[in-house]
Amino acid sequence: MTRKSLAWSAALGAALVVAVVAALLVVRYRGPSDVPPAMVPASWAEYRTSLGHTTHVDSAKVTCSGCHDFERDGFKNPGVSPCGKCHANEVARPHGGDATTKTDCLTCHVFAPKQQAPTCISCHAKSEGPLAAIAMHATTECAECHQIHGEPAIVPKTCTPCHSESAPEHASHAGSRGCLDCHNGHAPATAAISTCSSCHAKEKASQPAAHGDCLGCHKPHEFVAGGANSCLGCHEAKRTFLASRADAHESCLTCHAPHAPQGAAASCRGCHTDIEVSHGGKEACTTCHDPHPKDPATEVSTCTTCHASIATSDTTGHGGGIACVKCHEPHDFAPPAKATLCITCHARETSLVALNRGHGDCASCHGSSTHKPTVALACGSCHAKEQSTAPKGHQACQGCHEPHAGSLLANATTCTSCHANKEHGPHETVKGGCNTCHRPHGPNGPATPPGCATCHTKADLPALHGVPMHNNCAECHTSHEAPKSDRATCTTGCHADRRNHQPGVQVCTGCHVFRK
Repeated sequence: MTRKSLAWSAALGAALVVAVVAALLVVRYRGPSDVPPAMVPASWAEYRTSLGHTTHVDSAKVTCSGCHDFERDGFKNPGVSPCGKCHANEVARPHGGDATTKTDCLTCHVFAPKQQAPTCISCHAKSEGPLAAIAMHATTECAECHQIHGEPAIVPKTCTPCHSESAPEHASHAGSRGCLDCHNGHAPATAAISTCSSCHAKEKASQPAAHGDCLGCHKPHEFVAGGANSCLGCHEAKRTFLASRADAHESCLTCHAPHAPQGAAASCRGCHTDIEVSHGGKEACTTCHDPHPKDPATEVSTCTTCHASIATSDTTGHGGGIACVKCHEPHDFAPPAKATLCITCHARETSLVALNRGHGDCASCHGSSTHKPTVALACGSCHAKEQSTAPKGHQACQGCHEPHAGSLLANATTCTSCHANKEHGPHETVKGGCNTCHRPHGPNGPATPPGCATCHTKADLPALHGVPMHNNCAECHTSHEAPKSDRATCTTGCHADRRNHQPGVQVCTGCHVFRK
């Protein structure tokens, strides 16, 4: 066969194939038997194979006129209005959407040719309105938990077939939804930590910032913390106040609430209910008791830790090295009334002042400061007249007077306790004793010793006392010594011309008498 013959045969064959195909297409274009052939569009064969049409026409035997009003609109897309005829329940419970993303039946159910039905993840791989993008369970069949047109729409699947973790204690509260208390089915597992405060707002609010998130102490699904041992994971072991004697002090949790450890100072009252403390407006026992002292032997801070202005040490706030606790009872810091306070140490003195009305108030002599008392105010502060009239040597009142009772000391009842050299003078027998001529201080008694003539009148003086040149008593007499009549006394001033008279005689009074 020639080339020309072959070409002609090929052309004839091709024409035959086209004719056959055309004949077949005419048959398919004619469409279902209930549709007039003239109304069937050429695209019918293509749309006929779509998933939506296959499901409705082949499986459910829905006629074209069931959805299309072809006499009015032909085969124009009818939209979702026909769906309600058969799917009233589903239309009443449509798939969720919002103002931004509209959803209707045709969003998920495909009737166009050459299109696959969309999967949930094809939309939800990214954020959709208020819904976050699906992170967890993205490869799990959504229908296992979601009923698109069901009521309720979400029926979560039990987690345990896939997840061995469980938290029975945490899920034991009333109204628990199990895993969903903390976990969102599509959020990353780590997002569950942000949900703790939704139930534990109080604990979260008081939790110190340094404690970070809840997982610092709580293991996921094992929510009971590890007790005091978990504290040591971050806080090294510390010396604790009286831990060797108080078992309760060994555990951190006795004083530190796990979610509010900063309130430990107030926890003392929980155990020590019998102790009432109000010191300087501070009720916390830790004001004086360091809960974690550097020195384990430290039981209480020194008072001068706070009260340095009162004393330099705990034994210098009052005279004589008295410790603060001698006057201040631990936990009851207000000292008793001064009268009661002083008698604790000064019983003798306070009993003596009871005998002396003017000395009854200790502060009158020792000042108003209990912590820095005056040793003793000068007696002249009250006894100014006595002080100013006391002769030299009598200025120290306490030389004669007991300071608290004011009474004379035993050694001051007679003047000779100090003036022993005056004890046996010529005036020893004078009625009234020393006070006849002297006073220890004013205002009573003679301010100065009276003259000799007060008692020794000239008319009463015997023998040579009556000689006019013997009128000056002091030339021969002193108040507290025997009269002088030796040669030197007589011949030095007055009788110089008799200096060599009877040189062997020592006293003149042997011949020249002054007494009868």
